[in-house]
Amino acid sequence: MVGSTSNRFGGDWTEEKLRILESYLDAYTTALKNQPFKLLYMDAFAGSGSIDLGPREEETKNLIEGSAQRAVTITDKPFDRLVFVEKDSDRFRRLERLRTVNPYRDIRVERSDANDYLEQLNESWQQWRGVLFLDPFATEVNWETIERISGFNALDTWLLFPASSIARILPISKRPEDVSEGWSIRLNKIFGDESWRGLYSQSRQLSFLEGNRMERDTGVEGIVTIYKRKLKGLFGERFLDESITLKNSRNSPLFEFMFCVGSPSGIGPAKRIARHLMRVST
Repeated sequence: MVGSTSNRFGGDWTEEKLRILESYLDAYTTALKNQPFKLLYMDAFAGSGSIDLGPREEETKNLIEGSAQRAVTITDKPFDRLVFVEKDSDRFRRLERLRTVNPYRDIRVERSDANDYLEQLNESWQQWRGVLFLDPFATEVNWETIERISGFNALDTWLLFPASSIARILPISKRPEDVSEGWSIRLNKIFGDESWRGLYSQSRQLSFLEGNRMERDTGVEGIVTIYKRKLKGLFGERFLDESITLKNSRNSPLFEFMFCVGSPSGIGPAKRIARHLMRVST
């Protein structure tokens, strides 16, 4: 049951990503329930446990269960441990209540920056397999964190990539000084290098005074393509080429929902399940 406190964020696309995640968690735990290793769910931007999508009618809240709440309610084979990471103090306290009302579950609530928490984890994963949900509000996930996750070979990862937020950082028309030093540093952290600069090419409509002007396509396709290429290079066959574009009510792309397999031994089944869920959703 959804609690009385929540985040207020999202729309129909929020429900879509959560349906996919919940269905994957259910299928994942069922498929592995007879295996000897313990099962872990980790939510690196856990929120508060529930989400307020705004009123359907005046003064009527539209609350839905968030990812943390949905993971707790997986019942066929419950996760042996659930780790909820949340930096915000108010949302952290609400997650603590979720832990309190489930006293017989191994729920760990960590108040931390997601990148910092994942960076400090050791690599003793032999007894664990699990699912990681990376659902940032904007551009918080660093490429170093993605590299760390890939090296675990243990966590199937659902990643919400903030394509529209990145597009807003990048001017359509660019001279070398148009992207500030601060934004350049942020983009380098997201992509792990300066590959994002490949979005720009010589303008086809140059004036005499704009001989060095560059431009990029107005959409997010190029941004997503570069990031997917990076993921493919890092995860190899563990990266699922298919993804879901999550859009707002005006049909504008907001996020790209992507999937990477953790254990190399589970590539086939994990990708089949994830691909099926994506195709059913579209």
